[in-house]
Amino acid sequence: MANDEAYRRELDYLSQYAHDDWLGFSVVSGAVGSLLGRGATFQEQLGLLMRMVADLYDAGARPGDLTESEQDPFRPWNSDKAGALARIAAGVDAHSRLPDSADICWFTVP
Repeated sequence: MANDEAYRRELDYLSQYAHDDWLGFSVVSGAVGSLLGRGATFQEQLGLLMRMVADLYDAGARPGDLTESEQDPFRPWNSDKAGALARIAAGVDAHSRLPDSADICWFTVP
């Protein structure tokens, strides 16, 4: 399991990333992989991923989709925290692995 200091560093990095740009799901998945190391079970990965997504949400980042629109290139999901977490968990569970960026969502601070 990841230690608290390493987790906080990763979360701070991801939060800043989401404030500056669109944060791809694969970057969050990569952070989970780095924190847990090789051999972590899917359930361990999912647990840490959901903790990280919840903390990113609390830091102001919102999940959403990239669009073709030049005026509105990012469309946040129209849901509260619980709804967003449930949608992400269901999407990850359907893949039975931590998916790539476009498979679930992107994050940004709108």
